Amino acid sequence: MKKFHNSYAAYLLLYSFYFMSTSLFTTLISVYLMGKHYSATQVSTLVSVAFFLSMIAQPFFGYINERFGIVKMTTFSLSLIIGGVFGFLWAPNLFWLTVFYGLVLVCLNGTAPMMEIFATQSPYAFGKIRVWGTIGYSVGVQIAGWVYHQFSPQAVYYTVLLTIVLSLFCLSAVRMKTSEKRVEKMKEPVSIRPLLNNRPYLFFIILIGLASGVGNIGHTYIPELLMDSGLPVQLASTVVALSVVVEAPLIFFSDRFMDHWPLRVLITLPIGILFAQYAVYALPSPVFLKVVLTLLSKHTTGMVLIMVSLRFIAQQVNGKDQVLAMAIVQGARYLGTILLQPVAAFCIEKGGYQVMSFLLAGIVGTVFLLSFALKMPQGKVQSLFSGTVE
Repeated sequence: MKKFHNSYAAYLLLYSFYFMSTSLFTTLISVYLMGKHYSATQVSTLVSVAFFLSMIAQPFFGYINERFGIVKMTTFSLSLIIGGVFGFLWAPNLFWLTVFYGLVLVCLNGTAPMMEIFATQSPYAFGKIRVWGTIGYSVGVQIAGWVYHQFSPQAVYYTVLLTIVLSLFCLSAVRMKTSEKRVEKMKEPVSIRPLLNNRPYLFFIILIGLASGVGNIGHTYIPELLMDSGLPVQLASTVVALSVVVEAPLIFFSDRFMDHWPLRVLITLPIGILFAQYAVYALPSPVFLKVVLTLLSKHTTGMVLIMVSLRFIAQQVNGKDQVLAMAIVQGARYLGTILLQPVAAFCIEKGGYQVMSFLLAGIVGTVFLLSFALKMPQGKVQSLFSGTVE
């Protein structure tokens, strides 16, 4: 057991089981509820409410994690998830399903940015740990489908309970870097006021919120967009699945570029690729080119923007407020998605996927140009993504 304490295996399993829990809980929610004879509108309402609650809860999660420590609050959040999943399985009607689905999703989404920060504070390279989250999420999707068909719909959520318990066990075996412990013990209270007075940070979260909103819309509509371009449903599903796999090597080798490339390049590159993706969708392009841009952009740009956020905040924001700052960035990403989703749906209804793509290309193109006006932080570049075993 001593060998397992703070070992690479402990981090590997923690990230695998945590992100596996997220995919297990969310992947088949529409299938599960429609199987219980709820309508598509009711399912959409449940998911939208949970998504909105996750957005407004982000600053609160950031504050309490900064105030009481990431490990303690993550342990508390995972414990709440266990109770929430039991409640979700018990729920007799849509109201209680919404309450408990919302509770679990708030805790999962509230913990997610903390897991990104925690990976930078581990004694190992960020990518060597975080990549197991991507792998765990992908495996969780496959397990969800297998358990659903081999056993029962409810069995999927009992599997979530198992993976959360395993996450808690692994979390008890890891620790933060000594320097980060000192930051957590600082007596100066956490406050949102310095963040509200930090103009580069505020401008940054607007840019990230809009870019992430455009990227997240792709998760909803890209399969249908590819099929509308003439791709068979099986191939469209395969492209979407492969786009997740493409993210893995990018994360694994993130220490090669995230600590070394100029921050402006790291900001503009994923936004530029995102613009190219929707420009290709909007123009009369061959379906092969649309597939290539989907693989290059669908998941990789979002992951790079998360890593960019970690570095920007580390250089721009005071140490005691960094966890809160990251939580607010995550909230801005949710807000961007909430605001752009109905606009995208309206464009599809009125003019199809090409009109939607023109609009989204225009938005992300504007973000790309505005990013050159963003004042780069003058703080020292930290080795966030390389990690050093202590």
